[in-house]
Amino acid sequence: MIKRWLQSLTTYTSSLRLRLIVLFALVLVLGGGTLLWAAESFARRAADQVYDKLLASAALAALERLSVIEDHINFDLPYATFDMLSLSEHDRVVYRLMREDQTLLTGYDALPLPDPIPSNTNEPFFFTLDYDGEPFRFIVMRRLLIDSKTHEWVWFQLGQSRLARSALEHDMVWRAIADMIGLSVIGWFFVWLAARWSLAPLMRVQQALAQRQSTDLSPLLIKVPREAAPLVAAINHFMARLQRNQDRNHAFIAEAAHQLRTPLASLQAQAELAADETDSALFKDRAERIRRNAKETTNRINQLLSYATLAHRADVLSPERIVLEQCVVNELANLAAIAMRQGVELNFDNHVGEVQVLADPEAIREVLRNLVDNALKYGQLNSTRAELIVSIEPIPENTALVMLQVRDFGQGLTPEQIAQVMTRFGRGEFNKTKGSGLGLAIVDQIVRQMGGELVLTTAQGGGLAAQIWLKRI
Repeated sequence: MIKRWLQSLTTYTSSLRLRLIVLFALVLVLGGGTLLWAAESFARRAADQVYDKLLASAALAALERLSVIEDHINFDLPYATFDMLSLSEHDRVVYRLMREDQTLLTGYDALPLPDPIPSNTNEPFFFTLDYDGEPFRFIVMRRLLIDSKTHEWVWFQLGQSRLARSALEHDMVWRAIADMIGLSVIGWFFVWLAARWSLAPLMRVQQALAQRQSTDLSPLLIKVPREAAPLVAAINHFMARLQRNQDRNHAFIAEAAHQLRTPLASLQAQAELAADETDSALFKDRAERIRRNAKETTNRINQLLSYATLAHRADVLSPERIVLEQCVVNELANLAAIAMRQGVELNFDNHVGEVQVLADPEAIREVLRNLVDNALKYGQLNSTRAELIVSIEPIPENTALVMLQVRDFGQGLTPEQIAQVMTRFGRGEFNKTKGSGLGLAIVDQIVRQMGGELVLTTAQGGGLAAQIWLKRI
């Protein structure tokens, strides 16, 4: 129940200071209740110890006046007995003297006795029972009367009501309560100071962030306690991610503007020339150029938007355990029709079996689409055969990895050209085919985010092999 209460407190209490205060209040209530019970028990025992001594002294004084004269037991209750008990002036005092068989000799006959009454001890026996509608504290003492003709045990019972004892007990309990209240007030004050002092580092973090410019994503350099260090580290890590995204977006916007400025300017110039053209044949030729440029510009814009979307997805990948072959086959079923329209045969080989990898399924599909699209666009130039081979291969030198490969039979790339096409907007100067140069950059970024690696190499027998190295599970 306490655990559920603490969970509710955490859920509905947004203030750390208030949480500390409420938790201290809980400790105070539980601890105070325990201390109050202990104080009450101690006060009862202490009051009984004080007044039991008086009761025992009075009983002993009374027994000293007990005598046997001519076979008769004489008992004269002395006034000293009542003087000893006069400290509790409002209490009632009762007594009785009885034989071993509990026959009354003198006093009150109806006084209660414990059941069973101890009979084999000569020590004073104390007990508390109700008499005449109120609680009494009793003492029972046993004495042997010896005379020439008498040899008999007698019992003496003396009782006192508990008014004075209860008053002393309540006084001690209220003193304990007053002390606890004082300590609680002091404790509340120190808890408030401790909460303020403990939360001061968080306030410094808040002030440091509030005073920053919106573009300042540099790490926080604030000394904080060890417990708050993970929070500052998480903030710094988050701001570093924001900085990387911001830098990447700025670079992307600048490069996209550079890539789009020239075709848009060309498109505008051709449209102005076509507007002034009077010859129908020349007008038709210029209109065809405008159409081609508009199509290329549209394709480039679509690729730029695709790159921006995938660049964002690279930061929010959701890796899961997947069977690589199943994911690849499903995507190749969609790509086969595109390859057939271009007269290219698309084949698939699996030399590993149902290997599993930890990856984002959508990211794998996008990687495969981009690699096959590149191979269809550029891998058919000077191709020895109209074929693409997608395969899953082992990596003998590293059994912890598996390789997804897309291979064409075109003219391939030199090492310098491979380095160029791996950058954004890097298409390779040898290519005459129009394109944005973003496909391999997209693949490389996504693969790196999944903990893999993109490798471009010249295949045996000619052509280019694009390899994705992924970790096995």
